[in-house]
Amino acid sequence: MSATVRSGDLDRDALAVLLQQDSIAVDTETSGLDWRADRLLLVQIYSEPTGALLVRLGDETPPRLCQLLENEHVTKVFHFAPFDLRFLMAQLPARVDPVACTKAASKLLDPTRSPSAYSLQSLLQRELGVKINKGAVRISDWGSAELSAEQVQYAADDVTHLLQLHEQLERELRTIGRYDLYREVCRYLPVDATLRTQGFPDPLEY
Repeated sequence: MSATVRSGDLDRDALAVLLQQDSIAVDTETSGLDWRADRLLLVQIYSEPTGALLVRLGDETPPRLCQLLENEHVTKVFHFAPFDLRFLMAQLPARVDPVACTKAASKLLDPTRSPSAYSLQSLLQRELGVKINKGAVRISDWGSAELSAEQVQYAADDVTHLLQLHEQLERELRTIGRYDLYREVCRYLPVDATLRTQGFPDPLEY
């Protein structure tokens, strides 16, 4: 599977195409799991016209990437959006909105499955019959001077099927009457990330 790797930011031509899309797939790779202490190193984006775009981040703000993430007409589809949103909104000057989340959708579809059943790998296999490899490359060095072929493949796989998966899950949510509830969850996700990254306590806790 081909992917385009960029350093620092999206190029202007790619941004122009992405801004014409209703939805794009987005994922991140980081140096660890804690948005307070670890670094955002890679942002993956997919649309059908552009294919997978892998943006390697440095010390400077990527203005075109931020413009895309903030655009109110382009829905950003994640898998487990809370993780990605906290890194993005803590480390970039961007409020990422509107968003959608395939993990949230899958949990609303069937809340009784085991946690592993909501992984991207499990969902793609179950819903689309697509197999992706989730090996040791997941915890490899995403800040290395050059990404390996395995890293590029892994990063591209994480976004390439996400839009198709999201469409399938939305159809199923409509069928069982939970689509509107799902949309409400999605609308709250950027609020949750804003509260957490700006240091507010959870206003919904006692």
